[in-house]
Amino acid sequence: MISILLILALAIAIIAVIFALQNTAAVTVSFFVWQFHESLALVLLLTVILGVLIGTLTILPGSIRSKWRLSSQRKKIDLLEKSLQTEKVQREEAVRQLELLKNPPASEPEPVFPSNETPDVVPPVPLPPA
Repeated sequence: MISILLILALAIAIIAVIFALQNTAAVTVSFFVWQFHESLALVLLLTVILGVLIGTLTILPGSIRSKWRLSSQRKKIDLLEKSLQTEKVQREEAVRQLELLKNPPASEPEPVFPSNETPDVVPPVPLPPA
């Protein structure tokens, strides 16, 4: 893309040089109280440059405003994406907890003993002689 722009700029420069060489006639430009006696090519090229400069300065505030809004919107999107990710994680956790409440695990509860005691072991009972 840059090489295309470079070639285009070079072509415009060559055309400008040819234009300047073919239009060397002196012209008088009057502007309010000033008068200038310059070549036609110089007057036209300065006029074009001045037009480009004015056009650029006219477009610049809108361009800066657009870039500022775009940056602001990107920050807002990043913040919302982070919030969405947090909400997804919280939702998944809530669904998991709801499933545990609906279908508790089918394991048998283990007996609970006081912390210092052990279950009483019943000694085997001797059998009477037969």
